[in-house]
Amino acid sequence: MLSLVFSDYRLIAQDLLAFGLILAAFIWGGGPEKAVAAVWLVVFEVIGWLHKALFGAGYVLLDVDPFLAGKDFAAGVLWLIIALYANRNWTLWVAGTQMLAIGAHVARAVADAVSPVAYATMVIAPGWIQLFLLAAGLVRHVLRTREHGAYRSWRIGPGG
Repeated sequence: MLSLVFSDYRLIAQDLLAFGLILAAFIWGGGPEKAVAAVWLVVFEVIGWLHKALFGAGYVLLDVDPFLAGKDFAAGVLWLIIALYANRNWTLWVAGTQMLAIGAHVARAVADAVSPVAYATMVIAPGWIQLFLLAAGLVRHVLRTREHGAYRSWRIGPGG
């Protein structure tokens, strides 16, 4: 069963989709789209490659995987900061879905009864949702820019 969740094809499909969206965000996106894409690129792709090169591939599913938990926590913090300052609503959803992945690590650490399949699903599913949200946010940004012209990417705080 875990071979379906952690198959090579899922990783390849997710990487291809992610790189396509990252490239599109850097070309057509505004500040928040580029920032969300940059976090995905650095945290999930570059750091993931470095970890694989240094320590080899593999996931710890019988306990909390500290590397995956660390990546998810770092992405969650960064996306939460982006969401609080971005003039986009979809970034809040990206940060929220990342909190689900962080919650999966916490649940696995607290309760031994969480099965490896459930843990894997709770960690993997938010990534697909986040890519969908990035795609939808990018399309919406492009359409809004074409229809109404340029608009601000970031919220201006009090006194600024």
